[in-house]
Amino acid sequence: MSEKELLAALGPLAPLYSDPATLVIMVDAPDRVLVERYGQKLEDAGLRFDSPEALRGVIDAALALGGAAFVPGQTIGDVRLTDAARMVVVLPPTAPHGPCLVIRRFPAAALTWDQIVEYGSITREALDFLQNAIRAHVNILIAGGMASGKTTIANLLAESLPAEERLVVVESVHELQIRHPRAVFLEAASPAGPTMTELLTTASIMRPDYMAIGELVGPEAIRALELMSRDHPGMTTTHANSPEDALTRLETMCLMANLGLGLGEIRALIASALQLIVSPQRLPDGRRRIMQIVELRGLENDRYLLQPLFRHDPAADKLEPTGASPGWE
Repeated sequence: MSEKELLAALGPLAPLYSDPATLVIMVDAPDRVLVERYGQKLEDAGLRFDSPEALRGVIDAALALGGAAFVPGQTIGDVRLTDAARMVVVLPPTAPHGPCLVIRRFPAAALTWDQIVEYGSITREALDFLQNAIRAHVNILIAGGMASGKTTIANLLAESLPAEERLVVVESVHELQIRHPRAVFLEAASPAGPTMTELLTTASIMRPDYMAIGELVGPEAIRALELMSRDHPGMTTTHANSPEDALTRLETMCLMANLGLGLGEIRALIASALQLIVSPQRLPDGRRRIMQIVELRGLENDRYLLQPLFRHDPAADKLEPTGASPGWE
């Protein structure tokens, strides 16, 4: 679809979609449209639809452009509008008060490290550290809450891989917008396609120098960790509010694979696979900050050894080094 066709299909939402600062558009009802822009709080968008029927017309038009349509009895739809945007729709009776939709945009391709530094999300010193880590093929987990900037950081970090190296990107749903001359993108979203676990195995034999793995949410986590622990360096993301929370979530995901492993074995796998945890957070006022960069140094008495390398200083609103040196240098 062309940009012109999409904007025409979106109707009243077109100005929001055209705004490069827009991250998420939410239509909860014809008269309740919300928008989240980069670095700002969620706010009323100041526009409305004339009726539920007008909203449904926009939904159907956008779905059609994405090659999708609702069939009788279907109430949930999910379509990629462009490589940088996806739309989720819920219809009655699943949405009892009328149709609603969410359009999530992935503007990271338009952002640069210089902008991230300017916004105060990271310091130049911490940025240099992370870029050196990925060039050294360190295994990295980016763990943050909703809208914390995980995808933005993943995109820019992957782009820091040397141009002559081969990057294989594996996702359940294509969201990463990585600009790298030797990036290969694989997606498991097709109903008849492979599972994420199967796709990860395929990616591992495609001669990657480094792998960028989309957000881990389930049993595929154990395969990702196995690969990273066996000379397939990479990075991935997960939803968590702290490095400790991220490790607990990974344990739960690994247990979901039902491979008969005990918690001690899973912790040993995690400790052997991961070296660095980057913890971004979205603050109440909408600002995004990397709160911690932590090295995972193994296990001691079945407990993770975490060494903070950078910490956010709330008084200075700055990511400060702790003085500790990473083990791989």
